[in-house]
Amino acid sequence: MLKNTRKCPIEYIVTDDDASQYLRHCAVAALILVAAYGLFVAEFISSWILFAIVAVTLPRWVISVHELIHVKNDKQINRIISCLAISPIPLSILTLSYPQICEIHLAHHRSPATELDPDAYHIRGNFFVVILNALSAPEQSFIRSLQVNGFNLQLGLDLLIKLLILGILVFLGGEKFFWFWLFMRIVYGLGDIVFFRLVHHQKGKYGTFEIKFSSTIETWGERIFGKTVIQAAINHDVHHQNPGIAVHHLATARPYIMNFPSNES
Repeated sequence: MLKNTRKCPIEYIVTDDDASQYLRHCAVAALILVAAYGLFVAEFISSWILFAIVAVTLPRWVISVHELIHVKNDKQINRIISCLAISPIPLSILTLSYPQICEIHLAHHRSPATELDPDAYHIRGNFFVVILNALSAPEQSFIRSLQVNGFNLQLGLDLLIKLLILGILVFLGGEKFFWFWLFMRIVYGLGDIVFFRLVHHQKGKYGTFEIKFSSTIETWGERIFGKTVIQAAINHDVHHQNPGIAVHHLATARPYIMNFPSNES
């Protein structure tokens, strides 16, 4: 866990119970996505229903893994999540595992939206280029990480496991897998834009900012995507000031944390 940079009541700090909840969310999201794919292959649901399920389920996995990064290292989580990291269904044959994702994300916290940020390529610059970078983030992060840290045996084994999973899914679904994979990539890319570009760039400035929604949008957003996803987006500035705060306490902790002017670029 990163060292807290702003103090708040201890009861707001993430606990092992919170981490267990994030792990449960990962397991449930994975089961839902695999089940939805099976129903789609068996032609019990349409492609539109599959897309809706992916849209409301994949963000829950991604945010749960994001929250775990600030609580557990790769030795403290199960091997399945450590291998798959950013998605329960491999988004590409070139994706990083949990240890590399952790390293990148913690470096992002040290220098958010600056040139030193390893995630700067899908935060800074022309919005159209940012969109293209977000849509290709799994592959780009993989290549950029290898350029800095090189390759290792565990990453290679994880890639083989993910390739095997992809092979099984393609074998079971044939061309139907393409639609499932496409839906996953679209949803992941859109989420990437929200959680990198939109929370780190506002009014021509780079930093880390609050996203303001009306109470109605916030309520419905939580009903559709889950409280963890919406609160992590709205209160991303609070999270960056103190990544030790549990996501469900971010809004309550705001008065303790954000008692100074907005971040500057």
